[in-house]
Amino acid sequence: MNPRIKIAVLATAIVSANVLANEIEEVIITSSINDQSTSSVKGAIHVLSGDSEELSATQSLGESLDGLAGVYSADYGAGVGQPVIRGMSGSRIRVLNNGKVVRDVAAIGADHVNEVDMHNIEQIEIIRGPSSLLYANGAIGGIVNIVDNTIAKEDFAESELKIGLEAQSVNDGDGQNLSYENNLGGLNFSFAYKDSQFGNYDVPTGAILHDEDHDDHDDHDDHDDHDDHDDHDDHDDHDEHEEDMGFLSNSDFENTSMRFGLSKTGDWGYVGVSINQSESVYGIPYHGEHGEHGDEHGDEHGDEEHEGEDHDEHEGEDHDEHEG
Repeated sequence: MNPRIKIAVLATAIVSANVLANEIEEVIITSSINDQSTSSVKGAIHVLSGDSEELSATQSLGESLDGLAGVYSADYGAGVGQPVIRGMSGSRIRVLNNGKVVRDVAAIGADHVNEVDMHNIEQIEIIRGPSSLLYANGAIGGIVNIVDNTIAKEDFAESELKIGLEAQSVNDGDGQNLSYENNLGGLNFSFAYKDSQFGNYDVPTGAILHDEDHDDHDDHDDHDDHDDHDDHDDHDDHDEHEEDMGFLSNSDFENTSMRFGLSKTGDWGYVGVSINQSESVYGIPYHGEHGEHGDEHGDEHGDEEHEGEDHDEHEGEDHDEHEG
């Protein structure tokens, strides 16, 4: 063989050996924006189990969710607590029950309670931010979905009876609840009942503090006259009344709710019917320096509620009933 050919073959073999020795393992990286649908993104979804210690049958919806990331409660006393998600509330937040929008007046007034039953629920699903638009229109702030077994999608494996009692000393209140689930003759039967009665919150003696310099300021007022002196006496009487108050007016809350449902399941799916009923009576407490103006405001509301009746008939009633 020609020596030149031998040298060329030998050089080629040496170069090939060096290339094989320096070869790196092949790594393939792929990416696609269509690999995952937007509805499967779980970052903004929080699920709170119905057995969680944070939930209570007698708490408002906002109070139950208060403390979650991006969620807090807009409280108007013990009865009203609407959820606020990322600073948005009202019509920007949709409250659902088993995926259906709850039609109540909470969206048009922050002092109205969300008509949902927190007793015997499976879980609460919270969706924060604009991703909630995938589930309901207009809910740019978020969605709160309360899930229960009123219409069971699967047959109950066994009967289940729950009885609960609650008592609160601060308002001399109590609550009772009962729930029952069973499969009877191939039909899933579900029943839940709750009754809560909470009075006004007790105010301990000395809990209300007043500005001690207020009287000194009045004594050195150059524009004191007889009318101002009368107003000052009225104000002192009002302070004494506040110091002697033993409870916070309009902080009471009563609620009675009932749920009943039947469902039938099979390989073809499920069908069911349910009845929900809820009735709430609650006060909205207020307290401030101008309580007398609040009384006048309460009188105006009282006139509106009892339009056509003689106002003198109500002058002998208790202050609580008049405000409420």
